[in-house]
Amino acid sequence: MNDWHVILEKHGVKVWRTVYRILADHNDALDCYQDTFLALYRSPPQVQVLDWGAYLTTLAARRAIDRLRERVRAREMVKVLSQAPAPVSREISPADHAASTELLEQVRRALTDIPERQAEVFWLSSVEGLSHDQIASQLRTTPGAVRVLLHRARSALAVALKPTASEWRIP
Repeated sequence: MNDWHVILEKHGVKVWRTVYRILADHNDALDCYQDTFLALYRSPPQVQVLDWGAYLTTLAARRAIDRLRERVRAREMVKVLSQAPAPVSREISPADHAASTELLEQVRRALTDIPERQAEVFWLSSVEGLSHDQIASQLRTTPGAVRVLLHRARSALAVALKPTASEWRIP
């Protein structure tokens, strides 16, 4: 049976020095010192300890390094959060709503200028969010044919929606 009072009295200073050297913070060292002896008391070693000084120093160093890692992670989290942009509203602004409405109207007009099947595939994929397999099933064609039609529709719409020199706003 271990005499905890003697172990604490004989090795406490060594444990304190170990945790304080690693943590360099009085409060963290106090907590770690207490955690070391509390862990030892709650879960005593299963084998006979021949060198309590070495055993406790190793246990204290492990706990102190774990605490140091926690501290570094917490600092990194604070850094990341401090660099995060300010929260923004999930609601679309009136200007963004107007721009998206205008763009959607331009897309609708451009869809009338491309072949019907391409327009249909584009709308089902890009706006309705259907998969290639779902579209192929609905149009009674293959997913490969849907991909080809979608590519052709995107290419045609990219040309149709490309701003002309007169639409460019040059400050």
